[in-house]
Amino acid sequence: MTDEPSNPDIAEVVRLRMKIFLRSPLRRRRLARQMRMLDKVGGQEVLEMSGDDASSVAMRNAGGGGGGSWNSLATSETQAELLAEAGLDRIHLAELPALPFADASFDVVVVNDMLEYVQKPAELMGDIHRVMRSKTRLILHVRRKRRTLVSVLRKLAGLTDPTRPMVCTGFTPTELFEVLRDGFDVQETTGFGRFFSEFTELLAELFAGVIPSSCEPAALSERRLRRAAAVFAAFTPLFWLAGLLDGLFFFLPHHHMVLRAKRRMMWVPRVTPRLRDGRSIAEAALRTKIGTATE
Repeated sequence: MTDEPSNPDIAEVVRLRMKIFLRSPLRRRRLARQMRMLDKVGGQEVLEMSGDDASSVAMRNAGGGGGGSWNSLATSETQAELLAEAGLDRIHLAELPALPFADASFDVVVVNDMLEYVQKPAELMGDIHRVMRSKTRLILHVRRKRRTLVSVLRKLAGLTDPTRPMVCTGFTPTELFEVLRDGFDVQETTGFGRFFSEFTELLAELFAGVIPSSCEPAALSERRLRRAAAVFAAFTPLFWLAGLLDGLFFFLPHHHMVLRAKRRMMWVPRVTPRLRDGRSIAEAALRTKIGTATE
């Protein structure tokens, strides 16, 4: 039997989730990088799709210079309800990878924390390409694929969202290129979230006993969210220390990637050139280098 309220005050839930978002350096850092790449959107049609409703609200509030016409895509009725309660309009509900929009509907698409949750990421990117206008831009956030102490601890602690099971833990730069290469040209890539920030965020969620961006019942409980907000506030000095350590250990790899890509005119599968023996040029060159090094 659960002690969660059956009818939570949605307005208070939204307020607390936004409060926790503002206490999370990692989530704010992601937003800052996305907004910088987004630039001004005056007079443009913008679609933002995120697994984090607080991030969607914060992005809309930031506005990208103002003047744009914003649309938000939700993947569950609960997420749509949270976005509506936060005052957002033009909210669309969809089951990925299909998008409920006409061809050439948008000038900008922002995708955040989505690609890891679909069975066929290339299909989602193909439909995103379809709804974008010619030579427009895509802002994309994904986790970097790597087996780290943080990912192991997160799994052991059970800090996974039961309402959004992950299909993959992330992407390597090569894997991400494979997903994008048929329809987009990457213009800029940046990373964020080194070990100490990731580990401190994990500890905060562990002490809070909830994933603040989740739509599971625990993350919609006012009592649990108040506790989470208090924990994240208490962790403020630790977040600051983690950021300092990440700066000192700058050589450690990032855990997240944010990129800006330009939409090509057509979605055309690129074929990797191969030699007569079936090897790609890259494979042949790599084998030549290895052979030379062993002589």
